[in-house]
Amino acid sequence: MANEILVKHGTQIRFFVTGSFSPADAATNWTIGTPTDVVLTLSALADDTGQQSTKVDLGATRARRYALLGCVDYTGETPTAGGTVDYYWAPSTSATQANGNVAGNSGGNGVAPAGAVPGALTLAEFVAMCIPIGSLRVSDDAAVQNGFVGYLTPPTEWGQLIVVNNGGDAFEAGDAEMHQVLVPLVDEVQ
Repeated sequence: MANEILVKHGTQIRFFVTGSFSPADAATNWTIGTPTDVVLTLSALADDTGQQSTKVDLGATRARRYALLGCVDYTGETPTAGGTVDYYWAPSTSATQANGNVAGNSGGNGVAPAGAVPGALTLAEFVAMCIPIGSLRVSDDAAVQNGFVGYLTPPTEWGQLIVVNNGGDAFEAGDAEMHQVLVPLVDEVQ
């Protein structure tokens, strides 16, 4: 009998604000089980701007590939149909927050890029140095926008999620609905 390779999911990594997260609709909540939580504030993120999460440790032994699911909410529910929310991964070689980061980035939750060297780096220049994951396409007729974004194959143990709002409107002022979830896809031989 030949071996089969099955895929199962590991513990999710959820990027959000713990004290604010309170989704009104279970239909848009990506949470499975008890995820590892990482801070990512997206409240009132303006169009054409980016935000970065706190650096996360994926583990010395980690999944080879992760699926990213996105969930955002727009002010007045008026994003532009066909707009996007774009996602990137900024890998790191160090567990220390401010060390070993793309472009000397801070490693902390905040406006992207935060603390980058040489300091005058634009958002476009910064994300060009990161790993593109994919985009969440938005519509103009739904309150909460959520969907599959893409796959990430992280080259290092540590990194940060970068979110760039190109949806035509600012995000809602509050993080009640917004959460981004990395799902580890674990290969298992049977």
